Amino acid sequence: MTDHKGGVMNSIGDIDSKKIELRKERIRRAWSYRSVDHIPIGFFIDDLSVYSLKELCQDGQLQFEMNFKNIDRLLRVIPDDYIPVARVWPGYMTIATMFGIEIHWSDDPNQSPGVTQHIIENIKDIYKLKMPNAREDGLMPFNLRWLRYFREKFPEQVHLTGIDLGGALNTAKDLFSTNLLYTAFYDSPVEYHHFLKMATELQIRCYEEIIEAVGDLNRLTCIDFDPFWAPEGRKGFVSDDVCATISPELFKEFSMYHNNAIFQRWRGGRIHNCGPNPSINLYLHHDPEINGLNCSYRYTKGDMLDIKEAFRGKGIVEFMFDNGESSDEILRAFEEIANVLAPDVVGIPFVWLNETWTDEEITHLYFSLRKIAEEYSRSMDWKRG
Repeated sequence: MTDHKGGVMNSIGDIDSKKIELRKERIRRAWSYRSVDHIPIGFFIDDLSVYSLKELCQDGQLQFEMNFKNIDRLLRVIPDDYIPVARVWPGYMTIATMFGIEIHWSDDPNQSPGVTQHIIENIKDIYKLKMPNAREDGLMPFNLRWLRYFREKFPEQVHLTGIDLGGALNTAKDLFSTNLLYTAFYDSPVEYHHFLKMATELQIRCYEEIIEAVGDLNRLTCIDFDPFWAPEGRKGFVSDDVCATISPELFKEFSMYHNNAIFQRWRGGRIHNCGPNPSINLYLHHDPEINGLNCSYRYTKGDMLDIKEAFRGKGIVEFMFDNGESSDEILRAFEEIANVLAPDVVGIPFVWLNETWTDEEITHLYFSLRKIAEEYSRSMDWKRG
C-alpha cells in the first residue's frame, strides 16, 4: 500500500515515522487555519466480530489483541491520514465506580455499560461523599494497569487515548437522581458547585495518573477518550453531554466554570457534546480558550449555521460518524459539512468503523472522502503561511 507521499506502510511492524509526522503536521496546520492539501480525515475501528463489548471491557488483554488487529488493518488499507491509536475503554463510568457505584450490563453484551443506581437523592448527601483515590478506587487500577501495558507493548509510534472520564456534570448525571440533576441548578447552587468542584478535582487527579501511566502527555491523543490526535499543547478534553439539555446561562455557570480548571491544567483542545449544542457560541471561550468541538454528526447536523458563526476562522469541529452510517451517508454528510462551513470553519470527519466493513470498502471510502477534503481545503479562507 503506497501513500500519497510515496513509500510503503504495510503493517504495525512497519510504521514509517516520517509519514506519521507529515500526517500530524497536516492536523497542526488545519487546527491553526493554515493551508493544507486536504482537510484531515480520521478513522477508528470498534470490532465485535470475535469478542462482545462486555468481554472486551472486562479484559484488557482482549482489548490489546483487538487494538493490535485493528491498527494493523488500518495501516494497510488507508493510504494517508491515519495515525495509529490504541484505546483502553472500560466504559464511560470510571468516575462513578470510584464512588462505589456498580456497573450495569443489560442482557445484550454488546450494549454499552451504565450505572446500577444513583446514590445522591438529596443534595445534602454530597457532604457524605469522600474523595476517592485516583490510583486505587473503582476502575482506575484496571485503567492504569492496561495503559502501562499498552505503552510497553505497542511501538512508540502508536498513540494511546486517555480514559473516558466525562466531565463534572456527566459525573453528576451518574450520581444524582434525574430530577435532582436539574432542580439543583435552581434550588441548591452552592451545594451543586461544591460537588462539581470535588468531581473536577478527582478528574484532574485521574488524568495525572493516566499521564504517568503512559509516560508522556504527548503519547496521548488527548487526555480523554478521543482517538483523533490533537497537536502538542492542545491535549485538553472535557465531555459534557449534559449541556445539550441546559441553557447557555447554566452552561456558563455550572459547566464552563469547572471545565476551566481542567483546561488551565492542560491548555487548549476540545469539548465533547454529541449534540445538539445550545451553547455553541460559548464553547471556544473557556479560560483559557480552547480549540474546538468533538460531536456526533447525527445530533449536531442541525447546528451547522450556528457553528459557522461561532467557530469562524478559529475553531475546528470533529464530526464523528459513530451511529452505523453507511458509506453513502458519510459522503453526503461530509459534502454538506464542506458546503455549509467553507470557507470559514474546518470540519473534520472522523469515521467509527465496525467489523462489517471490508478492506476494499474502507479504502474506497477513504479516497471518496479525500476527494471532498481536497476541494474543501481549496475553498477555505486560510491564513497565510
